[in-house]
Amino acid sequence: MDLASAIKGRRFKHMDAMSIWYWASSICLAAILFRPAKKVILIQRVRRTERKLDRQLTEDERQDLEKRTIPMTVFIVVTFSFLFNSVIMNKYY
Repeated sequence: MDLASAIKGRRFKHMDAMSIWYWASSICLAAILFRPAKKVILIQRVRRTERKLDRQLTEDERQDLEKRTIPMTVFIVVTFSFLFNSVIMNKYY
């Protein structure tokens, strides 16, 4: 057996129940946190923009802000959920 096949074999053996649980729970946590986090970020952005413009936003402007909020929310929530699960799993397992 050469080194390359040994490394490949280890990579698949390493995918045990704990790593599957880590990935699954991180993705579930991100999915659960997405909607409330999006609402909080959107409210902050709308209020800041209204203060800056000194007027109420139109519905089109709100929808545009909401569309631009989604990628930022995904990045924040996914990063948080993976880091949170990493800390929890290292502490208790």
